[in-house]
Amino acid sequence: MSSTDASPFDVGDYGATRDSDEPNTGPIQSALDDCAEAGGTVIVPPGEYLTGPLTVGDGTTVRLEAGATLSFVRDHREYPGYEGRWEGWKQTGFRPCLLVENAENVEITGRGTVDGNGDYWWQFYEASKPESLGQRLEAFREQNDKADDVSSFTLRPPLFQICGSENVSVTGITLANSPFWNTHVVYSKNVGIHDVNVENPADAPNGDGIDIDSSQYVRISDSYINAGDDAICIKSGKNEEGRDVGRPAARITVTNCTVEAGHGGVVVGSEMSGDVRDVTVTNCTFTDTDRGIRIKTARGRGGVVEDLRFDTIVMRRVASPFTINGYYFMSLDSAPVPVDEGTPLVRDIHFSDITASEVESAGFFAGLPEQRFGEITLDNVEIDATRSLDATDLSPAMANDHEQRHGFFCKSIDSVVFSDVSIRTSDTPAIRVEDTDSVAVDGLRVSQPQSGPVLSLEDVARTVVRNCDAAGAGSPFLRVGGDSDEVSLRANHGHLSDHVDVTSGDVTINSD
Repeated sequence: MSSTDASPFDVGDYGATRDSDEPNTGPIQSALDDCAEAGGTVIVPPGEYLTGPLTVGDGTTVRLEAGATLSFVRDHREYPGYEGRWEGWKQTGFRPCLLVENAENVEITGRGTVDGNGDYWWQFYEASKPESLGQRLEAFREQNDKADDVSSFTLRPPLFQICGSENVSVTGITLANSPFWNTHVVYSKNVGIHDVNVENPADAPNGDGIDIDSSQYVRISDSYINAGDDAICIKSGKNEEGRDVGRPAARITVTNCTVEAGHGGVVVGSEMSGDVRDVTVTNCTFTDTDRGIRIKTARGRGGVVEDLRFDTIVMRRVASPFTINGYYFMSLDSAPVPVDEGTPLVRDIHFSDITASEVESAGFFAGLPEQRFGEITLDNVEIDATRSLDATDLSPAMANDHEQRHGFFCKSIDSVVFSDVSIRTSDTPAIRVEDTDSVAVDGLRVSQPQSGPVLSLEDVARTVVRNCDAAGAGSPFLRVGGDSDEVSLRANHGHLSDHVDVTSGDVTINSD
């Protein structure tokens, strides 16, 4: 059946039957194909439409009316094999439920729902699998030359994937219960996601919300995300393959979004080998996300993460609001190794106008001893790190051999600046810095007396402390040890130099 140029392509006119036990894959795909050939709008009226995987082509608008649901079948046999990118590698897995591939000028809109019925797939995550499913997974393994050593059964279908496409708009809809990642934007350009609800239960394995993967000019705005894993993720491929592909995730904005739950509010990595740059995140709230803002990488990744700005964000009940981790699933105490193409770099990361309440650890920044991470700044940041360390069983950074504390921890950083930062914690020190070239602390406030030093430095080359007040902060205010070189005290309140404890080394103290 075809439609006139002036008429929409109504799936009901093609024979799709609402609330039926029989899949409507054929009729719906026929409407999509005709629309892609002629251009126009595919209408999905109210009702639940059971369907297998669908593909949206060029020049197509899909309008899911209020009360309409595309419900994807609970049978792996309906999902053909598909070669795509899974967790940073080119692999063959199950075809995405709803796919926009190699298309331009596409819109998915309306107040309807796309439901992946993910519980059918989740039940096999770590449990025994039907023989037919096991056979298909074995066939995939024979085709793929890589295997993930962290996750299990990751080749499940993404719910919604935009691949190799340009000028795509997604507005108004609800995307729920994804078998794997919920929304995956990969190798695409000029994609807008606005006023969308992304909903996965907390126990959905690999249930990421929105993954922006080696894509540019992407905008996420005014959306609600409740994820079973990281909520908004930015990625660009894994290890040597990701570097060879060499397609960065860049020029990305996230604004006016609310994240109710997930493993992280906005997360970069750990697949970042093709580079991530030019990202802004603003006017967002993260609640009950295990981490707030998180950058994760490891030796072997290579790639550069640079020029990221996070501002005007409110976080509550997170294990760690600020995490930059170069030791993802590695030992924090590992010795330096030679720098090569697999050595990752993180630099020029800026946080401002952020509050974090009821958190366990104030923050965690750790570069690598062989390649320190670059300039990191925090400005006008308030942290209440008084939540019990036993509130969750989480490792804030997922770095091995790190003892969790309430205070802010920094290690192997080229330059870190704390400007107008307030940290509330009964633990000491409020900030601990190790193996770092340059530290600047300007206007640091602690809201209750400390039993030990507020600021602890170990093997820090240069430190500047300004506009701080030792009164009521405990004595000493500053403890300096290891192979530290120079501390400058400038424009502080009272005699801060009387509250400095040098425990080892030949440290020069310069004071006004």
